[in-house]
Amino acid sequence: MNIFSNQKTRFLFPLLALLLMPFHEIDAQANGQLLENVTGNELQQVIDTYRGEKAVLINVWATWCAPCVEEFPEIVRLQHNYPENLQVIFVSGDFDESRGKALAFLKEHKVDWTTYFKVGDDQEFIETISDEWSGALPFTKVISINGEVINSWEGSADYEKFERNIKIAINP
Repeated sequence: MNIFSNQKTRFLFPLLALLLMPFHEIDAQANGQLLENVTGNELQQVIDTYRGEKAVLINVWATWCAPCVEEFPEIVRLQHNYPENLQVIFVSGDFDESRGKALAFLKEHKVDWTTYFKVGDDQEFIETISDEWSGALPFTKVISINGEVINSWEGSADYEKFERNIKIAINP
């Protein structure tokens, strides 16, 4: 007897698939495919976990920011070119109602590591990340493997500028 010939079974399989969907989302989040909420202090804790292991490039971006969107593929390429020595930390500065758009953008660019979504007070977040940051996007900060700030800047950059700073951060 074919198990799909039973009317109850035909109904059960789609229902079971629907019930398992939330677990798929949890698994996706565990694999870094979804945005995790982060405050400035929580982001600093994440950054600190890489000290002594990898250089860190923090990039605060938003889908509505044309220069952010333009430089984004270059930063993704950096992560793929320096996987053993660099950790790119993307932080979306999108508004809450654009969270889905930010997630779609990350998937479109095949970002397959944990990324973050800024929550909390904007000014507090800005001051926690850098005293020199006005809040303009994009904002990038490069930290050496030893935890020292190599460089930070507002505005977009090309691949060469990112790579120049990353090479210093990897070999301070």
